[in-house]
Amino acid sequence: MFYTDMAYLGLLGNPLGHSQSPSMHNAVFNKMGIKAIYLPFQVPPGQLREAVFGLKALGFKGVNVTIPFKEAIIPLLDRLAPEAELYQSVNVVAVEGDQLVGYNTDGPGFIAALQEAGVKGWEHCLVLGAGGAGRSVVLALAQNGARDITILDTDEARAGRLAEYVTHNTSARAQGKLAGPDNWSQAAARVDLIVNCTPVGMYPQVEASPAASMDGVAEGAVVCDIVYNPLETKFLAMARQKGLLTVNGLSMFVYQGALTLKILLGIDPPVDYMKEVVKHGLELQRSNPD
Repeated sequence: MFYTDMAYLGLLGNPLGHSQSPSMHNAVFNKMGIKAIYLPFQVPPGQLREAVFGLKALGFKGVNVTIPFKEAIIPLLDRLAPEAELYQSVNVVAVEGDQLVGYNTDGPGFIAALQEAGVKGWEHCLVLGAGGAGRSVVLALAQNGARDITILDTDEARAGRLAEYVTHNTSARAQGKLAGPDNWSQAAARVDLIVNCTPVGMYPQVEASPAASMDGVAEGAVVCDIVYNPLETKFLAMARQKGLLTVNGLSMFVYQGALTLKILLGIDPPVDYMKEVVKHGLELQRSNPD
């Protein structure tokens, strides 16, 4: 039963089995005394249109959008906020009157995570993955000081299209290449920042890594992974063992979530509390894997 005095939010994606978003947001609502609920909806790929058009009818304030819908959802929206327009990737949809408006909090959330970790600069960057999250991270870096960016993807054409888009729409220079050992080694040897924007290494495939080794990575490079489950992926563990500074996906996840609540409900949630909720949820997941 739906109640008209309740604020409804949710998450559209596929799969969603181990997402921490519902527990994180619902814990915030409980702590802040906000009458709202956040619900996960695993949407079959062929039914995204029906799911999106149902939001207004069901009285939703809005939803987060995750894999694989961050780009596919754009044609279904009435308009895009400026960053979502530039990024051409949406991870928040707000119901604003009779319009569905797309936003992007992934890029700003990632930059906030870098700043929190004390990362000072990222002129030369290597980004793995040219999907929705990769687009957001690449363009956020380009907006915030990156001069040249190499994008590696298993789909070389997709990497090339993103690189061309970045070069034409920002002051950064980008190149897209096929993901593989040779291109990885060549790019990783001369960068300040490496970011994994693929789901490789995400729970439960925790032994997987988008790179086989950190040998040859530039000394002093910062290595990031937007995966937050587990908190230390194999990719980050290899970087840490090489003495490189690492940044996991927890802060980006929490900051983008906080920005989501600012957009949809106009609130400034407690970020440190959100982190603790997510950490606790991950611990429970490890102890009860089924």
